[in-house]
Amino acid sequence: MADAQTRKYRPALPVRSRCVQHSIPKRKHLRRTMSIPNPLHQCILICEVVDHWDTLLELCKESIISLTLPKPSKKRALEFEHDRKRETLERAKRSVGSRYVLKTDLARFYPSIYTHSIPWAIHGKAAARADKDYKLFGNRIDLWLRETQDKQTGGIPVGPDTSFLMAEIIASRLDKELQSAFDDPIYGTRYVDDYNLYFASLSDAEKGLSVLHRAAREYELEINDLKTQILEVPEPLEPHWKTQLRSMDLQFDDHATSIKALFDRAYELAKEYTQDSVLTYVAKKLLSATIATKDWEVCESLLLRSLFGEPSMIQWLLQVYQKCEAPKSKALAQAVNTLCQYLAPLQQSNEIAWSLWTARALEIKLSKETALAVSNVNDDVVALVSLDMMANGFLPQVTTPLWDAYLNAEALYSDHWLLAYEAYEQGWRRLGNNDYIATDPHGCFQILRKSGVRFYDPETRWEGGAPSYGEEQTDETEDDDQSTLDDVFPFGEDLGI
Repeated sequence: MADAQTRKYRPALPVRSRCVQHSIPKRKHLRRTMSIPNPLHQCILICEVVDHWDTLLELCKESIISLTLPKPSKKRALEFEHDRKRETLERAKRSVGSRYVLKTDLARFYPSIYTHSIPWAIHGKAAARADKDYKLFGNRIDLWLRETQDKQTGGIPVGPDTSFLMAEIIASRLDKELQSAFDDPIYGTRYVDDYNLYFASLSDAEKGLSVLHRAAREYELEINDLKTQILEVPEPLEPHWKTQLRSMDLQFDDHATSIKALFDRAYELAKEYTQDSVLTYVAKKLLSATIATKDWEVCESLLLRSLFGEPSMIQWLLQVYQKCEAPKSKALAQAVNTLCQYLAPLQQSNEIAWSLWTARALEIKLSKETALAVSNVNDDVVALVSLDMMANGFLPQVTTPLWDAYLNAEALYSDHWLLAYEAYEQGWRRLGNNDYIATDPHGCFQILRKSGVRFYDPETRWEGGAPSYGEEQTDETEDDDQSTLDDVFPFGEDLGI
């Protein structure tokens, strides 16, 4: 039996928990699953990180090529040291004098991280494996991270800032291994898991790739062969389609004509670059323009017809409407209704949630057919926005047996804990007199109630950021920051999740 000294290092809780899952678009026809950890185990994980923040940050600083060094943020818990726009400049600067570039990334980075590799990166593999009593804080981080996902060791949740920090620590160890293989400093950048490394010779570039393969295997990771290439410098720093669209300015003396020309060119490029979010880029481009009232009709028509080719642009469409202070229109209501009814059977929850949120933010009433369609979407975020809209008259009241099945004590630590807690606390759904929050045997949700914590805030106004946080970043949009859960859907208090 363990003695008292050992027991204090070995945490134990009598309950497991699972993350709420939310599907977001990654590229055309491809999805990524974002995770919202249960607050019980996530808060304990956060406390462990806070206690050892200085040590964890120093490990991240060992990389000389990372552009995503974590730093505390006023907007959220952590943010990248540099935004995505900085990457292009740094690549240009660091490539001077080089003849070859090695472009690669880590295959399915977050989903393939082996949680035991986190203490390996922090303490070394031998020391981490020898610690059976959780005396090493890295092993405790591993433990609590596993507890957020029902003890699974394969993969870490995509979305939480704690996951970003753990991934950065592991990637920094790979960077250090890479540097140790060369006598001179290596040049290049790493943005999350995207590598652009510059070398004087082809043999050095091939050596660098070999070292990365070996280092990745040490942490149970793999290099993405499909995205790996060695090219001669200079190489293009951004996709051709983006360069073309960036150069197309909106003419103040003839806005309507130049807007149509911009969309026509975007339609052509979208057919050519089918895996990139070309039309979303155009919607973002319009945010920097001043659209005259007389030109709004044509602009709105072009935006709404683009929406069905690229539903993920809905979040930027909302910003355009808010910036232009555009009047509510039958066309927008029709587009949102049609989009929700089309996407609901496909369970494309992020686009549905944003469509509903757009209607909620612009105070547009949707149809009963839409209410019935979205009530069959098995997603907590869609459920919360829908229930809020029903309570405020923007969506007709319909029965929701799918969501009602999660309004019980058992669901508080399941992959529907968010719906179970928030629907009850907001007063949207209370089945009988069963106050299962008050009888939570583990006390976590009683503390949240006492503190007035809410995860959904209908007054929140989203300020931008595309859901490209995690693994396999793409160049299809210009992200101002790394985006996580609070950019994918409008939550209020998030306890650092």
